[in-house]
Amino acid sequence: MSTGEPLSIVGIIKNSIELGLKNFIPLFIAFILWVLTVWIPYLNVGTSIGLFVLIPIKIGKGESFSPMDIFNKENRKYIGEFFLTVGFVMLGFYAGILFFIIPAFVIGVAWGQATFLLFDKGLDPIQAIKKSNEITYGKKWIIFLGSLALVICLIIAAFILGFISGLISQYLTYLILFVIYVTFFPIVIASHGYIYNTLIKEAGL
Repeated sequence: MSTGEPLSIVGIIKNSIELGLKNFIPLFIAFILWVLTVWIPYLNVGTSIGLFVLIPIKIGKGESFSPMDIFNKENRKYIGEFFLTVGFVMLGFYAGILFFIIPAFVIGVAWGQATFLLFDKGLDPIQAIKKSNEITYGKKWIIFLGSLALVICLIIAAFILGFISGLISQYLTYLILFVIYVTFFPIVIASHGYIYNTLIKEAGL
């Protein structure tokens, strides 16, 4: 999806919901397949990369995908680099905690695009982390507040719809909450893809 809009809090909320609902069925099926196979060693690495890295990249670019894409052997092509990247990000995050937590969240946002850059742009772990820091410079608060606002909006929507449906029927409340629950994951995954795609477009990558 290419809107040409600069990254903004409102844009994150609006486009994440739009993309999440648009890709709801394949995302939901992919999630179910991931849950059913997450206990299988080695395979679970590829499916996790497929679901949490490669599919969001495709969603952000407006490309179609299949739930079965999480099983592609190509997902494990950079498995070593993936673990190195995640390891470096985690080390940075935990180091930030030692300095009274806030730096940890700054690092988490600053380096949060590294795994996407690793697979999408073929960068090595250090390059990916450095480039992630570059493309998020000046936009960390937008990313953090936009992501937080998105989650809050979904929670508020669940509360309001749950309250209204509770006045009608308790069973309707359960149904409404279930629908919101299963749409929560696709929308959050879509938000990652939207944020990444917008950042790389603004950076001219």
